[in-house]
Order: sequence, then C-alpha cells, then structure tokens
Amino acid sequence: MMELRSPVLLATMILVFGAPIAAASGSLFPNCNVVLQEERREREDAELELDVARSDVAAYGQIYGLIEGLWKADAIERMTYLRAKYDNDSAKLALEQAELVAARERAEELQYRLICGAPPAPASAAERDRALAKAKQDYGNADCDQHAKAIEVAKVDLEFRRQFLASVLDLRKGDVATRQDVIMAELDVEREEKRLADAERRTAACNRELGRTVAAEAPTGD
Repeated sequence: MMELRSPVLLATMILVFGAPIAAASGSLFPNCNVVLQEERREREDAELELDVARSDVAAYGQIYGLIEGLWKADAIERMTYLRAKYDNDSAKLALEQAELVAARERAEELQYRLICGAPPAPASAAERDRALAKAKQDYGNADCDQHAKAIEVAKVDLEFRRQFLASVLDLRKGDVATRQDVIMAELDVEREEKRLADAERRTAACNRELGRTVAAEAPTGD
C-alpha cells in the first residue's frame, strides 16, 4: 500500500484541511490527483478479487458436491473428502473476506474524494462532514470485520491441519508416512495456531480502537 494513501495521511488530511481540497488546483495538497488515482486502482482491484472469489465459490462448491457423493458411497479416502470440504469452506470464507475488503476500499476512496473535493461534491460543508464521518465509520467497521473474519479462516485452517496431522500419525504407525512427514504436519498446526492467536489479537485491538463491543465467544477448548 502506498505511503500516500496510508491511514496516517488520511487522518492528517482530515485534521489539517477542514474544507474540501480542490483536487485540480494542487495548491494546498498537490498529491490529491495521485492519491485519488491510487485509491481508484485499489478499489477496482478489490472488486476484481471479489468477482474472482465468486467464481471460486461456484467451482469449489461443484467439486465438493461430487466428492461428497463419492464419500457417502465409500468410494474415496477420508482425507480426500476432508480436503474437498476444506477447499469449499475456505472459498466461502475468502468470498466473505473479499466483500469486506471491497467495502473497506470503497469507504477509503470516498474519504479521500470528500477531502480532496472531487466531484460530485456535497452541497454544503455540513453535508460533507456527515458523509465523511459515515465513510470513516464504514471503513473502520469493514476493517474490524475483516480481522474478525480472519479468525474464522484461521480456525478452519487449524482444524484441517489437525485432522491432517492425525492422518499422518496413523500412516506413521503403519510405516507409510515418514518422521519428516510428521514434523511438517506438526509445523503446519503450529503455524495455524500462531495465525489464529494473531488474528484474535488484531481483532480485539481493532474493536478497542473503534470503540466496538462484541460478544465473547465460548472457549475453543484448545
């Protein structure tokens, strides 16, 4: 993410420039045009990823439907079924994440457009301030929701890695898997545990900064 479009810069612009900055003039903030171009590109990229995520959900959903039928008919191994289920669940969560990223990027772009006075400009300063406050709130909500979604992703990843480790350990008993296979599977579990802890920390910090109160979840029993 470019330094020009960082949250620190956005906050500074809001504090320093009480009135909309003329994007074309460049007299007060000469980088407005550059920032707005970058914001538009980031928003378009996010919307592209959202469209791609929708395609992924459709494809992995079809694959899971096929695999699930084979699993019920006892025609495939358990890990093949679990992998297809994991891919399907992950695709759905990735779509939800992409929706949040797109919402966050739209809100961020709108804040810069309002600050830079890009058309269509609000009819009055009061209307602009209300629109800016709403865009800022929308950005914060989407950002915190994205962190919270990362917790769901990490839990799904961790559960799959634990199931995979259990399978590898079973194969190890029959001398099918090697000690190296076990070590790598254990490492994957450890990585996901760290990612989960980090996602929980980031989500809690984001909610505190935004002043949001969320219901505490029941312990996972790890």
